[in-house]
Amino acid sequence: METLYRKYRPLDFDSVVGQDAIVRTLKNQIVSGTISHAYLFSGTHGTGKTTVAKIFARAVNCPNELDGNPCNECDVCKAAMDDADYNILELDAASNGNVEKVRQITESMQYAPINGEKYKVYIIDEAHALTGFSKEAFLKSLEEPPEYVIYILATTDPNKLPETILSRCQKYSFRRINIETIVACLKTICDKEDISIDDDALYFVSEKSNGSMRDAISMLDRCRSYTKDKLTKDNIVDILGIVDDDVFAKLLNYVNENKVEMACDIIAKAIDSGKDIDKFTSDFIWYIRNVLISQSITKPIESLNITKVSFDKIKKESTKVAKETLIYYIEELSKALNVMRYDENRRVILETTLIRLANPETNYTESSVLARIKELENIKSSYTYVKVDDGQDKTSKKPIEEKTNDAISELSLSKLTYDEINLVIEMWDTIKSPLNLVVKQALARADLIPGSEKEPGVVQVLLPTTYYDILRGQIEIIEKNLSMKTREVLEREVTYKIIDKSKTKYAEKITFRLEDYNDKIQGITIGVEDD
Repeated sequence: METLYRKYRPLDFDSVVGQDAIVRTLKNQIVSGTISHAYLFSGTHGTGKTTVAKIFARAVNCPNELDGNPCNECDVCKAAMDDADYNILELDAASNGNVEKVRQITESMQYAPINGEKYKVYIIDEAHALTGFSKEAFLKSLEEPPEYVIYILATTDPNKLPETILSRCQKYSFRRINIETIVACLKTICDKEDISIDDDALYFVSEKSNGSMRDAISMLDRCRSYTKDKLTKDNIVDILGIVDDDVFAKLLNYVNENKVEMACDIIAKAIDSGKDIDKFTSDFIWYIRNVLISQSITKPIESLNITKVSFDKIKKESTKVAKETLIYYIEELSKALNVMRYDENRRVILETTLIRLANPETNYTESSVLARIKELENIKSSYTYVKVDDGQDKTSKKPIEEKTNDAISELSLSKLTYDEINLVIEMWDTIKSPLNLVVKQALARADLIPGSEKEPGVVQVLLPTTYYDILRGQIEIIEKNLSMKTREVLEREVTYKIIDKSKTKYAEKITFRLEDYNDKIQGITIGVEDD
């Protein structure tokens, strides 16, 4: 049975989808006779580079050419479609890119086209794979070719070609094909082949093809024999072994929430179901990239080339993880992927990386520190306060009395009340809100000591030395900003003093302690002298 991709491969320019500008330009050149001697078709795989090259090669020699299209009925076109036209030579540089093959081309181009055709067309696929010496040999033939010679270079990586070759070619960049175009094409094929498939499955295949029409049709081809009933998205996931974005969303959240056991369980299930661990990691990085893009630009759906349903899900996930954390994850997973490609213990490397990401305190790089700070800043938790009276059993606990309306009174530098202490802590995120990201990240790691005996109207902010050093030049400005915002909250004057924690001793008599912070960190201290 002929594969769907070969069966539905475009045979003329009018059948090519998603590359309208390129097709129009090439057709006009053929009609007007203004044909260049060298073309460079670049773009991701499966977007039509080789297909357009073959159509162009037939059209320039077709005696019945109409509006730039080959007729596909004459002897010239039929010979070309059967790969029997000696005036069209295709070379796959990925497997035959050595200097000897290029020399054969150089020698053959000295002879004029046979069978009365106008041009000899050389299609070099994966041109970037030409070896160093073969590039030099090819350049010589490209500099001054005979009038009847046309070169078409197709490549997914034009940057690997030397500028001396690029400058001698007309360049055409083949764009990724959008999802709606791919879906329309797949629907047409399904109708002709009597394939029953629901719309969700079609959109899923189109999205996972990543803009490649060839990949989309090939995936459909693999799925069409699975069932006589209607193909569903779940069928497609099972057949193709594709990991659904819902799995990556869970994995991202598990890592971000330090749920290592659940994260490793996802890896185990992926491996047990036959998923390629390198591909799984690469796709996970791509998913995180999509979440990051949805946070960072104004029109992300156009850049992501995904369905509206997928975008809505990703947009929802983007609110759960900080941008700095996403960047940190991408950096670390990319490093792990590079190592995995040269190491047999791929699973160990991935699991170790995920554990390290879930526990950023095990890594002391700048990006991991920022990610950890941001994670703490975003924690939404209920605080538990306890009162420990001097002279009593230290294990006894009594909740702080609730705030009353008359507790917030006139502006003064008097001692902070229990209610005011509660309010400062409860409103801490709001008080930090006008400050820049780095400052907020640092303050998330601070210990607060409101209202000491010597300075009852002062809130001490004790920063770890690392963060204090980072913010050293901004301390005074930060203190003023905190005071201004607190004044709006408490309706009274409060002074902040930011101190290097390592150079400060806590008072022996601590009357309040924040015992738990959403199971993330311990020992944040709230201290105040008792009346």
